[in-house]
Amino acid sequence: MSRPTEPQKKQELLEQCLAAAIETGALDSSINTIAKRIGTSGRMLVYHFGSKQELERQLIGLLETRLREKLWSVQSVSIAGADGLAEPLLEMWSHLTSPDMHGLLKLTMELNQRAIQGNSETQRFIEQESQKWVDFLFDLTNEKTTALLLFHLFQGAILDFLTTGNAQRGHQTIEAFTETLR
Repeated sequence: MSRPTEPQKKQELLEQCLAAAIETGALDSSINTIAKRIGTSGRMLVYHFGSKQELERQLIGLLETRLREKLWSVQSVSIAGADGLAEPLLEMWSHLTSPDMHGLLKLTMELNQRAIQGNSETQRFIEQESQKWVDFLFDLTNEKTTALLLFHLFQGAILDFLTTGNAQRGHQTIEAFTETLR
C-alpha cells in the first residue's frame, strides 16, 4: 500500500516549480532538471504528481490562475471614451513589460509554441486565456473590433518586446493606435 501524498507539500512543490518555470521562462524537458532547480528529487515530484505530463498539466492550471490574477490587477482601469484609452493601455503595457513579468511572458510564449505544434491541451489553454483578454479589452472599449485589434496589437508588441528587449516600440505603437481612434 502506497503512502498518500500530502496536499500541502504537493502545493508547495507546485508553487516552487511554477516559480522556477517563470524564472527561466520555460518548462524544462526533464523532471530531474525541474527537481534540481527547486532543490528536491525527481522521485519526490513523481511521488506527488505521478508523471512529468501531470506536473505540467497542473503547472499550466496554476499558470492560468496567476495570469488571471495579473489580468484582474489591471482591470480596475477605467476610461472615458477614446481620449481616455491611451493612458490605461499604456499602464497595461508598462505592467506587462516590467521585469517581474518577463519570465511569465516567456513562459506564455513557450506555451504558444506548443499550441502551434498541435498540443491540444495547450491550445485550449491559450484559447481560454486569449478570450479572457479579449473580454477584458471589450469591457474597456465597449467595441468588439477594437478589442480584437488591441489584443492582436498587444500580442505582436509582446513578441517584439521578448525578442528585442525594446519596450519603447510597443509603447509607441499603442500611442499611435489610440490616436487613430480619436
